[in-house]
Amino acid sequence: MSLRDATKFPMKKNMSDVAFPTKDEEEQIPAQKTRKCLFCSQDFPSEWAGERVCKKCKATAAWRQG
Repeated sequence: MSLRDATKFPMKKNMSDVAFPTKDEEEQIPAQKTRKCLFCSQDFPSEWAGERVCKKCKATAAWRQG
């Protein structure tokens, strides 16, 4: 990234410059989202943003062994 490109994306100086979601915005975030399992590639209802492997795959010995 050149210096010219860096000026397009200015860094935040302090935490008061960061926009946090309001209570109303947090409630609008869906609790579940359909994602594709990283282990079997099947669609599954993910309960949170970091859940990327379905429960069926997490129950297998291959998943538990790493």
